[in-house]
Amino acid sequence: MDRHGKSGSFIGRRWKTTTTTDSPRSSFSSPFLPRKSSPVPVPDNINAQLSDSNDDLDEAIPDVDHDQILLEIERFTDELCTADDKTTPPEPDIIDTFSLIIKSKTRKSTRRPGRNGEVTDEDPFLYESVRLLCKLKTALGENPNTSMVMLDRINKLLHRIIMFMEEELRSFLQHSKAKLPPEPSLKMMTSSSRHFSFKPDRSNSNSTTTAIKDEDDDFPGFSEEKIIRITKIVTTMISSGYKNECSHVYSMARGNALYEQLKKNDFEKLNAEDVSRLNSWELLEPDVARWIGIIKQCSDVLIPAERKLGETVFADNVSVFRGLFINLVHSLITSLLDYARAIAKTKASVEKLFRFLDMYEALSGLREAITNNDNDEFLSDSQSRNDLNTEISSSIDRIGGAAVNTLGELENSIRNDPAKTPVPGGAIHPLSSYVLNYLKLACAYGNCLEQIFQNAKLIQPSATSEDMEKSPLAAQVASVIAVLDGNLALKSTLYKDPSLRFFFLMNNGRYILTKVRESNEIKKLMGDNWCRRKSSEVRHYHKSYQRETWTRLLQCITQEGIQVNGKVNKQALNERFKNFNAMFDEIHKTQSTWVVREPQLLSELRASISAVVIPAYRSFVGRYRHHFESAKSVDKYIKYQPEDIEALIETLFDGNINASMSRKRS
Repeated sequence: MDRHGKSGSFIGRRWKTTTTTDSPRSSFSSPFLPRKSSPVPVPDNINAQLSDSNDDLDEAIPDVDHDQILLEIERFTDELCTADDKTTPPEPDIIDTFSLIIKSKTRKSTRRPGRNGEVTDEDPFLYESVRLLCKLKTALGENPNTSMVMLDRINKLLHRIIMFMEEELRSFLQHSKAKLPPEPSLKMMTSSSRHFSFKPDRSNSNSTTTAIKDEDDDFPGFSEEKIIRITKIVTTMISSGYKNECSHVYSMARGNALYEQLKKNDFEKLNAEDVSRLNSWELLEPDVARWIGIIKQCSDVLIPAERKLGETVFADNVSVFRGLFINLVHSLITSLLDYARAIAKTKASVEKLFRFLDMYEALSGLREAITNNDNDEFLSDSQSRNDLNTEISSSIDRIGGAAVNTLGELENSIRNDPAKTPVPGGAIHPLSSYVLNYLKLACAYGNCLEQIFQNAKLIQPSATSEDMEKSPLAAQVASVIAVLDGNLALKSTLYKDPSLRFFFLMNNGRYILTKVRESNEIKKLMGDNWCRRKSSEVRHYHKSYQRETWTRLLQCITQEGIQVNGKVNKQALNERFKNFNAMFDEIHKTQSTWVVREPQLLSELRASISAVVIPAYRSFVGRYRHHFESAKSVDKYIKYQPEDIEALIETLFDGNINASMSRKRS
């Protein structure tokens, strides 16, 4: 057996090992081919055996040297190209044998790819045959006297091989060993009464994408050996004039492969028409999370891998792949972009912001993966690339607009939050914690939001002239906090006690300031000047609270009116101590139920009260204690020692309704 192996049975008859002397083809003497001393065997009844209708017969062709056949065809073609005589070229006997070998190697029963696209031994005879047939076709076409029958025969042989290669290419492309990607499991925000809890785990989103990438590292799942074979087939088909057929097979196979990858993540459940029908964010959000995971898979895994595969396979025909790639991507993402536009049209509500931002980032990553590298020579001059970029950018802008509207809805929600029932103990209002947590999470998308607001070029109605000098995002955040401050001021009027009113504003103002300072993102946006102004505002509320509570208490122990004509008026002194004791008892009873959760503020507040009250009370007690003649009188009027007052101040603002005062003495 020669190095190419025998051709299988072909026409149902055994070939003779030598040619017959009376064969008209064997006795042909070509002006282009010198007679060989050992001619290649040619079978009897050759015309019948070359019929395409006999492909189902199974007798073997003679044991011939395939390399010698190719050499003879090459020599015939070369001589045909260089001959000065342009008379009708004769058809040498070798063409018959060449045809039979080709038909044998391209029969359906001898297709080389396995049932699952396994790579079997390569047969270089067919690739070399395509080259020679193209060369022969050109040479015959340049001869005006060429027989159309012979030219048609060459075309049919070439077409037969190409169709065989087309099936081989299709089989290779349809079978890969890419792993199944896991379904996206992005953690979703859940709702809790009217203020949803914030649980958009961005790290989890990133880990999901990483998991998908880990699972799909081998996508598209072709071995190096198979890629080499695919590349050879593609190059052969295109070079022989079958670019359209090659492109069609490649596009269909790869498009189906990409679609199957998306199906594994329930891609088919994402229907833009269902968005308006469901009309419920609770029902839509799981699908939005799935959409985000799919887009990231496309950006991070599928599209880069598909491009790498194509650039390898079409290395000699990059311009052909450029169009195929854009069309593949377009068909891949068209319905995904439709879904994004449908989501962007839904009614604005605050709980949607973080999904919108995830969608915005995912689409931006998709655009970057496909079209947004201006230095990319592969797509730099492609009109299709520009069209696709415009389509993706349009979806990005719509999602960005939806995010802007959502933040506008946040302001409206804050502004319209009713002031009905005061928060017990002047504690942090749920609206304050809701808004600050919301802003903290939103500002984690700082770059994304900056880009959105920069594109929107909006001026917020609540923004000051200083805010307008900031970035659009900073102005938006400042506007939201300003609206929150206004709502809290309105809610403070629910407290009838002026002390508690200022305490509430101080408590919430300090909470806002602390949250801004704790978040590097928000602090950077708001700036040091805003922090100083807010700190000054909190101090103002603090002083107002002290004035309404402790300054009034200290008025009970002033020196005025105690001495008459240089003598201490004991009745007035007794009354002063009684009033002080009663007022302090009431203050302690009331303000022990007030709430300060921030340890630093609690410590500062107690220390400031002690700094005002204790020195004044110690001085007053020290000055007038000796005017009480008996211990009984001292216990009756001087109910608390300075140390007792100081200890009781340390029990304020614990939110303890059952607080009890224990009398302490030094």
